[in-house]
Amino acid sequence: MARYFFDTRDNDRVFADDVGIELPSFDRVKIEATRSLAELALDVLPGSYHRCLGVDVRNEANQLILSTELAFEAREDGEHAQIC
Repeated sequence: MARYFFDTRDNDRVFADDVGIELPSFDRVKIEATRSLAELALDVLPGSYHRCLGVDVRNEANQLILSTELAFEAREDGEHAQIC
């Protein structure tokens, strides 16, 4: 199995994964990235008004193979939210 590294983004901050995990396929990589992004959102979105979150996945050769992003904006003035 190959090792993949899941770096997280929270607005302008990037947190590099220096451990990684072994996964058997790209489908499993996508599932893990999706779960990681959802867990990050559960941790940081309550109480937030504007956040851009992401999970970027690198392979063992340090190549970016998948990038995910979630934009969140809460507005109290009745206006439509604007995406990042």
